[in-house]
Amino acid sequence: MAEVVYFVRDLLFVSKIREAADRLGVAVVPARDLDTLERESAGARLVIVDLRLADAPAALERIARTAPTLPQATVGFADHERLDLMETARALGCTRVMAKGQFANELSRLLAPEG
Repeated sequence: MAEVVYFVRDLLFVSKIREAADRLGVAVVPARDLDTLERESAGARLVIVDLRLADAPAALERIARTAPTLPQATVGFADHERLDLMETARALGCTRVMAKGQFANELSRLLAPEG
C-alpha cells in the first residue's frame, strides 16, 4: 500500500512527485482514474490532487467517501489565479490548497513522512 497517492496527469508534476518521492524513499501510487483514487486513498497518509483536472471535484468527493479512513491530508494545487478551483476544493474537504509554484517548492516537505 502506498503512503502517497496522486491524482495528477500533468507530466511535469508527475515527474516532480516521483523524483521527490524517490529521494525520500516514499512509496507513491498514481491514480489514473476515480475508482483507483477512491480505493488507494483509503490507506494513504497523503493524497495529492491537481485541481485543474475537470474531474477534480468528483475526485475530492470520492476521497471523502473513504471516511472514517480518510487520509491525514489531502493537498490540492492549481494555478494561482484559479481561486474558484481552490475555494471549491476547500468546500469539498481538501485539507490544504495551494498554488502550483508553492506546491512545487514545498513538495519534498509535503512528501516527507513527518510532513
